[in-house]
Amino acid sequence: MNETDLLTLVQQFLHDQTLIVAVALLVIGVFLKKTPGVADWLIPWILTVCGGGLAWGVLGAIDVQATIQGILVAAVSGFIHHLWKQTAEKRKDDA
Repeated sequence: MNETDLLTLVQQFLHDQTLIVAVALLVIGVFLKKTPGVADWLIPWILTVCGGGLAWGVLGAIDVQATIQGILVAAVSGFIHHLWKQTAEKRKDDA
């Protein structure tokens, strides 16, 4: 899967308005990771709940579709984070 396939997949399943939520969740995730009292296993759960709430706000409705959009956006932000993390750490190991 290349970047074009990933972008096409995201465009098929996510509303354009919710893409900003993915960026917000990435930022929230960074802050949560640096917070000493938050366990790592808890971060994806917090981001999923925040994704649902933010998607409700962005889409202007509290319904099943907005909730699913929030969950999908949380998954996309986690995927992007892990792509970045694995690529950066792999490059450090290769050097």
